[in-house]
Amino acid sequence: MILKQLEDNGKTSNYIGELSDLAFLQLEIEQFDDSEKNFLICLKHFKKQKDRLGQAAVFGILGTLYFKKDEFEKSIDFYQKASDIYDELKQIPELITCLKGIGNNYIKLNKLDEACDIFLECSSVCSDNNDIYNLLDCLGNLIYVHEQQEKWDVVYELYKKSLKAFKEIKDRNGIIVSYFNLGILQKKSNKLDNALRYFKKGTNLAIEANYAEYIIKGLGYVGENLFYQGRIKEAKEQYIKALYIAESIKLKNAILQINVLLRSFGLSDEDIKNELEEYKEKKNKIRL
Repeated sequence: MILKQLEDNGKTSNYIGELSDLAFLQLEIEQFDDSEKNFLICLKHFKKQKDRLGQAAVFGILGTLYFKKDEFEKSIDFYQKASDIYDELKQIPELITCLKGIGNNYIKLNKLDEACDIFLECSSVCSDNNDIYNLLDCLGNLIYVHEQQEKWDVVYELYKKSLKAFKEIKDRNGIIVSYFNLGILQKKSNKLDNALRYFKKGTNLAIEANYAEYIIKGLGYVGENLFYQGRIKEAKEQYIKALYIAESIKLKNAILQINVLLRSFGLSDEDIKNELEEYKEKKNKIRL
């Protein structure tokens, strides 16, 4: 009723505000057709008022709407219209959002080269404006694209850039995961010494931060790497350490998995129990 009265009085700013609120709600509850109709009315108003930022905002929202409707080409078109205005008017945060939207659409369309170009452009904008969080988001998407293309050397370099960014914002969780990912890539390339170095760095940082689940994961990576290097005794010791921590914090799945791995070394349940008791008695610090 309120909207109808406002509409009868002309497309006032109050009316457009009410209408856009309604359109956002409709978008949220996935009433896409109604939402689209109302946003297009808002767009018409902003064009009449020659409000370019208002137009850009609606273009961007329509980009989101069509993405949710799986109309990816149409979504790209509207994100591009928004990004052109934001670029011209130097609205950097909004420009970054639109570029990410375009890139995500290209990924959905499996146009990975185009996605790569967009996320590289977005990364450059983020770097120039010291937006580390959005830079990390772009790097994550670039990693995904190059993983799909199996360009492992590029993925390795991107993980190193991610590691640097996580260090800048002092994100321990991100740093640990980056070390693990770098280790996995080096192991994949059969560079086992380099892989071990990365796994140890990640695990030691997890120990310093007292992140139990990452400690277990890291010890597992170290143990597996040592196994492939033929250092069986050392590998077994890492798994015993991991089992000790898993039992301490009652991680049932981890306990089962580690026991399976230790049995693959030829250890019986009794052997595992004895090794664990021996480790507890030594009370060594879990430091690599």
